[in-house]
Amino acid sequence: MIKNNLVLAFRNILRNKLYTAINIVGLSIASAFCILVYLYLKNEQSFDKFHNDVNRLYRVEESDIFSKPTDDKSENGFFSFLTNTEDKKNITTTPPALAPDMKRNFPEIESAVRFEGFYKPVIKVGNQNFQEDDNIVCADADFFKVFSYPLIKGDPKTVLNGRNQVVISQRLANKYFGAADPIGKTIQLPGDTKPVLVTVNGVMKDFPANSSMQFDLIFPLESREDYKEKISNGVNSFSEVLIVKIKEGTDVFRFQQKLDVFAKTYFKSLTEFMQKQDPTTKASDTHIYLRSFADAHYNQGGAWGHYTNLKNIYQLITLAVIILVIACFNYVLLTLTNAISRSQDVGVRKTIGAGRIQIIMQYYTETQLLAFISVSAGFVLAVSVMPFFSTLTGAGISLNNFSSVNLLVLLPVLAILLGFAAGIYPAYAMSGLKPLNIMRGFSAYRINPVLSKSLIIIQFSVCVILVISSLVINKQMRFINQTEMGFDKDQVVVLHNPYDYADKQNGNRLKEAIYHYADTEPSLDGATGASFYFDVASTNGHTINGKSVPVDFLNVDYDYFKFNKIPIVKGRDFSRDIASDSARMVLSEEQKAPAGTKIRHNVVVNQTLYNMLGKPALDVYNTTIGGIIIGVCKDYHNRDLTQVIPPAYHTINRDPIFYYWLRIKAHQSIPGTMAKLKSEWNKLTNNLPLTYTFMDQDVAKSYDAYLRWMTTITVSCIIAIILACLGLFGLSGLTTINRTKEIGIRKVLGASLVNLFVLLNRGTIYLALGAFVIAVPLSWYLVNQWLQNFAYRITPDWFLFTIAGFIAIATALLAVSYHTLKAARANPVKSLRSE
Repeated sequence: MIKNNLVLAFRNILRNKLYTAINIVGLSIASAFCILVYLYLKNEQSFDKFHNDVNRLYRVEESDIFSKPTDDKSENGFFSFLTNTEDKKNITTTPPALAPDMKRNFPEIESAVRFEGFYKPVIKVGNQNFQEDDNIVCADADFFKVFSYPLIKGDPKTVLNGRNQVVISQRLANKYFGAADPIGKTIQLPGDTKPVLVTVNGVMKDFPANSSMQFDLIFPLESREDYKEKISNGVNSFSEVLIVKIKEGTDVFRFQQKLDVFAKTYFKSLTEFMQKQDPTTKASDTHIYLRSFADAHYNQGGAWGHYTNLKNIYQLITLAVIILVIACFNYVLLTLTNAISRSQDVGVRKTIGAGRIQIIMQYYTETQLLAFISVSAGFVLAVSVMPFFSTLTGAGISLNNFSSVNLLVLLPVLAILLGFAAGIYPAYAMSGLKPLNIMRGFSAYRINPVLSKSLIIIQFSVCVILVISSLVINKQMRFINQTEMGFDKDQVVVLHNPYDYADKQNGNRLKEAIYHYADTEPSLDGATGASFYFDVASTNGHTINGKSVPVDFLNVDYDYFKFNKIPIVKGRDFSRDIASDSARMVLSEEQKAPAGTKIRHNVVVNQTLYNMLGKPALDVYNTTIGGIIIGVCKDYHNRDLTQVIPPAYHTINRDPIFYYWLRIKAHQSIPGTMAKLKSEWNKLTNNLPLTYTFMDQDVAKSYDAYLRWMTTITVSCIIAIILACLGLFGLSGLTTINRTKEIGIRKVLGASLVNLFVLLNRGTIYLALGAFVIAVPLSWYLVNQWLQNFAYRITPDWFLFTIAGFIAIATALLAVSYHTLKAARANPVKSLRSE
C-alpha cells in the first residue's frame, strides 16, 4: 500500500505543477527560516559548554548598591517574564581579595580563578609594536586547571606558576614570531610605572568561537606590581571577574544562602559608607550571587565577552512559528482548492471499497512527500542565505560548527512535523466526502467558508502587524539618525592615546604635539581631548533632594565646548589662564560636610544637573557636588537616544587624556588627511600603532542591535506577505472554481470585465479590511511597547496605519487578480456546456 501511495503521490505532484510549485515555494521558505533560527539557537546554546565540569563553574556577582533601580520602561518587553534572572544587573567584577577570602571561609569551593583585562595595550616584541584589543588578561595560576582550553606547549598545572611568565595563543605566536618556536622568547607589556618584560612559557590553542572569553595572552595575576596594594584595598575596588569551581555534590542553593549571610558581614564597611552617601541604602540589599558559568552569556554584565539577548531569541522563535503556521495555512487552502478537481477520484475509490484510513493515508503520503522535498529545498536555501543571516543576527553561524548527526535528525523531524501540521486536516476532510454526493454530476465539493476566511484573516492580520512594525521601526531609526545630538559629530576622528595611564610624561608630550599639528595642518580644523568616549562615561553618586543620583563625570580638555559647538548658556568656559580651573581643591572641614562624594574641582555642569540642583549661584562652593560651578552648558547627548540626557559635570585636570579629538575640514580628502596624520603619528610616537575611530560611526554603532532587528522584522514581513499572498491565490482559485457557472451566466447576461472583477474580489477586500481592523489595536500595543526602549521616540500616527492598510489591500488584490481575471475573461460557453 505504501508503494502505491508513493506512486500516486508522485503522479499527483507532477500532474498539478502550478499548485505543487506554489506549495514547495511556501513550505521551503518557511523551512529555511526555521532551520536558520534553529541553527542560531543551537549556536548560542553551545557557548561555554565545552568545559569539563561546566556544571560546577559559577560566576560570582554582587548586588549593585552603588546604583539605585529606576523606573526605566526599557526593561519591560514582550518576554520580560521569561528573562527576569538574565536581566538582573549585578556587579560582575569583584574585589581582588574576595577570591582568597571565599576559599578560606567556604570548603565548598574547589578552585577560584580571577581575571582582569588590559585596556588596548601596546605590546612590544623586539623592535615592533602591536596594538592589541581586549584580548590580553591577567589570571590566576589555576586558569588552565579550571577551564578546558588545550595547551600546545606547557603543563596546565604549572604554566602560570612562574613570575613574569605568560601563555600566548597560536594566533599571537604566529603574529609575533612567525614559524619560530615562541617558548623562551621575551615580550614587553605595559606596567603601572614602567614596562614589564615577560617570557613565553606556554602556547595555547586559539579559543573556540563559542567561548565567551577570547584571550590571546595570559599573564599571572599575582605578578602584577600593584597586586598586593589591590589586595590591601579590601572591598574598596571592584576590578576582577571571579569564577569559582565548587566541589562535586555541593548543594548550590544552600551554598548560596551561606554566601548571602557572608556578604552582609564582608561588605559591612562598604554598606556603611554608602549609607552616608544615601540613607536609603540597607544592609539587607547586599548580596553575593552565583550565576551558572554556562548561562553567564545570557546576562548583559560588564567585562564579559559574549552577550546573547534572550528576548531576541524568543522573538525569532515566535517569528519562525508565525511564518511556519502561515505556510501550513496556505497548504491547507491550496490543497483543498485543488481537491475540488480530485473529488471524483475520491468518490470512485470509495465506491469500489476504499476505506477512510486508506484515503487519509493517500493524501497524507502526498503531503509528507511534498514536505520532505520542501525541507530539502529549504535546507539548500538556508545554506545559501546563511552568511546574510549571520550578519543579521551578529552570530558566526557555520555548518562546520554542527555535527552531521544533528542535521540528519533535524531535517527529517522538521519534515515530519511540517507534513503532519499541513496535511492532516486536508486528508481528514477529503476522506469524509460522501461518494453518492460526489458522483452526482451537478454536485461540487465546497470548502467550509468560515474556515477558509478565518485562515485568510489570521494570515493577513499577522502581515499587517509586521508591516506596521516595520514602518514604525524604520521611522524611529530615521528619527534617531536625524535627531541633533547637541554637539557636532561630523568629520571628527578620535585618536587613542597609545601610552599607559601611568606614563604621564609621554602622554602629555604627545597631546601637545597633536594639538600643535592640528593647528598647523591646513586640512584640520582644531583639536581637543577627553577621557571618555561616546556612550561610555564614569559616574559619581550624589545625594540630590534626598535621592541618590548618578552623575556623569566627564573629564575633558580645554576648548572641548568650542570644538564640539556646545553653547555655554550661563557663566564661562574653562580657561588656560585661570589656574584654579585645572587644580584640585583642598577642602576645609566645614566644606567636607555633609558626607558624600566631593568632586573637588571647578566644573561646568549641563542644564539637567543645574536644574536638579535648583539653579544655584555660580563661582561659589556647592556643597551638594563638592565643587565650584563656573558655567552651565546646553544639554547634549553623550549617550545614545535610548537614554535620557543624564545630569553631568565636566572637569579639567592635568592627567593624560585618553582620547584626542581632531576635526577634518569639510570637503577635505579623508583618506589623504589620515595618511598625513599617520605619517606624523609615526614621527611623534616612534611608530607606535595608530588606533582611531570616527565619532559619527561610534554614534551609529550604538544602534547596531536595533538596526539588525529592523532588518529582521522587514525580512520577516516580506516573507509573511509572500506566503499570505500564496494563500489568497489559493482562495481565489477556490472561489472561481465554485462560481464558474455563475460567472458564465452573468457574462451571458451582459456583465462587463470590471463588474465581474469587482464581484469576485469584493470578498477579498472585506477580508483584508477585517484583518486590518483586528491588526491595528494589536500592532499599536506592540510597537508602543518596543518604542519604550527609547527615551526619545516618535508617536505612531494614523498615516503609518493607513499605509499598512493600503499595502494589505493592494497585495491582496494583486494575489487574486490572476484567477479572477482568468475567470472573467473565459468563454461562458465552456462553463455552461453541461447545462
